[in-house]
Amino acid sequence: MNGGRYIKQAIIAALCEHPDQEKYKTRAFSGENLEKVMEALAEQRNKLSKEDFFTQDDEGKYLIDTPGFWRNFDKVLAILNKAGDKFTMDDFKKPLGPNEDSRSLLDSARQNGGLGKIFSASVWEGRFDEMERLWYYVPMPSRRELFRNDGQLDPMLKRSLLNAEGREMPEDRLAKAGLTPNDIRQAFSQNGNYEDVTRRLAQNGDWLRKEYLLLPDNSGDTVFYHQGAWDRFNDVSKRMQSRGEQFETADFIRQMGYSANVLTRGYERGGLQHVFAPQHWVDRLPEMTELWSRVLPGWKTGTMTVQAFDKSYAEAESMTYGKLVDYARFESKQALLRPVNPDAAQSGAEKPVLPIGLKAFWDNIDTVQQKLTNMGARLSLSDLRQKSGEMEDTCLITAVKFGHFEAVQGIARKAGEKIGVDDFLSKDRHGNSMLNILADRGELHQVFQPENWAGRLSEMKALWTNVRVTDRNQVDFEQVEVAAQQATLRQQVSDDFGFKLKPRKPGK
Repeated sequence: MNGGRYIKQAIIAALCEHPDQEKYKTRAFSGENLEKVMEALAEQRNKLSKEDFFTQDDEGKYLIDTPGFWRNFDKVLAILNKAGDKFTMDDFKKPLGPNEDSRSLLDSARQNGGLGKIFSASVWEGRFDEMERLWYYVPMPSRRELFRNDGQLDPMLKRSLLNAEGREMPEDRLAKAGLTPNDIRQAFSQNGNYEDVTRRLAQNGDWLRKEYLLLPDNSGDTVFYHQGAWDRFNDVSKRMQSRGEQFETADFIRQMGYSANVLTRGYERGGLQHVFAPQHWVDRLPEMTELWSRVLPGWKTGTMTVQAFDKSYAEAESMTYGKLVDYARFESKQALLRPVNPDAAQSGAEKPVLPIGLKAFWDNIDTVQQKLTNMGARLSLSDLRQKSGEMEDTCLITAVKFGHFEAVQGIARKAGEKIGVDDFLSKDRHGNSMLNILADRGELHQVFQPENWAGRLSEMKALWTNVRVTDRNQVDFEQVEVAAQQATLRQQVSDDFGFKLKPRKPGK
């Protein structure tokens, strides 16, 4: 122990009117510590900091957990301000004991009448949002007792802090349209009046702002507690975007005390597919993946599975990068194979994104093919086997996921190539083979077209063994096998004699 620490403990004990303050004074100035005390004074190490207030004594106790700390809280605050420090939400929540469930400084304030000292403008100037989040960690009875506002913050305190930050209190803005936060919440209830509320806001030159939607009720919940908010999520988002607003990752994970955050409510209400809709994340792909990392494994079911997220991300990726490519005016085939994010890809910040790996490419495949034909160029299967984008799917798998397997077959035919068994068994990052993806889409009949397997009967049979039993009803394989044999014969005759036989329909 150094003398400076004992001096600080003695000062803090006196400042907090600690019942054992004399013990700390004696310890600091006892004969055995006097030399260390003198050294500390000489080196001017006796200035108090926030860390000193949160330091345990030799017995592992916190000196600040006393009624006197709260009686002299203003003096403590002045000391911290002078040192350029301030209390944070985490400080007040920090356990004052050996366990995570030990009482906190917030608990001490409740017990010793210090809540009013914590929730004051002097503590939270410029940090209203942090104060509001801490407020909801206070039990409801204590909140109701402190401000007599049904468990919510004192509006005068809220207004003064927001105004000091150059912000208008949402409740004051709503009042101009004759509305209250409760009106906003009720708009999304089972018998809500959503259209009426949006109309009244519009009449006042206002709109359904994000801050209105995220206003917490006395339990810390927002409008997203109501199913109606999720049913109207896309409409709400469109209105916000038209005004330059959008939901950020922080909005979805913002925690008000022990209430569920918006992301959690999205899962509970079956709304995660709205949260991760691709149009909301254009030009914000890292934020999209960051938010997805907050989704618990058990939530990745129903309408927002891991595969559903991948598809949504791929669409957002296409919307982000597709606008950088003019699929009607590219200068060469190579332009379709060069990453559209070369700097980010080279630095490792992003995975290379190829134009042919975007949904936008496949949506414009007819235009692209005509342009390539005019150039005397063509794509090949080796081009499509390249990986692209954050999900690192091959361009083949991307095409299949977005329903363009027929276009892939067209590329193969033009290149004089065949889609092989290895292609069909290639997998995405979740282990889903291209064959299974096609089966999930009900497109196995396109895979087992007899003409595609002429001269490759053994390959076709090998591929069929990989078709899941539950998917085999999509194809009459015996009929396909007979037709493929006939196609093989026609091909052999054509090769031997230089003419083609008219194809027979399967079963004839």
